[in-house]
Amino acid sequence: MTPNFKSPETIKVAKEADEVMCDGGMGPLGHPIVYYTFDKSDTVECGYCDRVFTKTN
Repeated sequence: MTPNFKSPETIKVAKEADEVMCDGGMGPLGHPIVYYTFDKSDTVECGYCDRVFTKTN
């Protein structure tokens, strides 16, 4: 039997955003707060929980 893995959450942010913050989104069950910058990219991925932050048009 194949385990059911949940695909990472995709979060849309304003196209003007330069930075995003991620805490895992599960309160005390989340992860430490981390900040990511887009650095000329339209997407960034959290190194802890694999959430994907993408800029919207």
